[in-house]
Amino acid sequence: MANKQQLRNSIKIERCRMDLVQGLDDVTIKNMVDHFLSQSFITSEEKNVIQAEKTEQDKARKLLDVIHRKVESQDKQNKSKIFDGFVKCLREHNQSLALTVENADDSVPNDESDKSNILERVKNIDLNEKMLNRILMFIGSGWESVAAELDIDSVKISIAKANNPHSTRNQMFEIFNFWRQRETLGRGGLTKLIKAINYCSVHCNFNMNKILECIEDP
Repeated sequence: MANKQQLRNSIKIERCRMDLVQGLDDVTIKNMVDHFLSQSFITSEEKNVIQAEKTEQDKARKLLDVIHRKVESQDKQNKSKIFDGFVKCLREHNQSLALTVENADDSVPNDESDKSNILERVKNIDLNEKMLNRILMFIGSGWESVAAELDIDSVKISIAKANNPHSTRNQMFEIFNFWRQRETLGRGGLTKLIKAINYCSVHCNFNMNKILECIEDP
């Protein structure tokens, strides 16, 4: 069974998966594979499987599958060396990606008591435009899954992306502010948004602790 640190590390990798798949290049992947092989964290067979993939993104996906599995199953006995080595390699080749992983939310909001606690804390807070803008600071890749959970169709999302081709933050604000105005939920809007974010925790990179901080300390 994974201990708490293993679980947190694996959550960080999973929540940053889309960023990592898009951001890892051949050089970084090769160096990571060589590092893990030299430390006996992966086998030659696993190395060959990763390098046999045709594209950078497919290699990244295969590498992340292996690393995620190793972090969950082995990092307890290796004292987080696998995860730490992963972040170290990232830092050497792509500091932005390394920071994304290091700063990713590692909380586990799927526990029912955690969910209830979060929803209780936000139930009487109004979701105004200013609050929405602050929340979006702590939502990253995979935000589209949250929009879909809120019944925003893919055409609307595509239009927002076309309107703001150089700013993901503006894309998100256009979409979620549209939803906020459409729903006219008042104080119920924030609860509904938090529920949607929690529900999409596997696919969306967000930091719930930071979101709650900005909600409770406006």
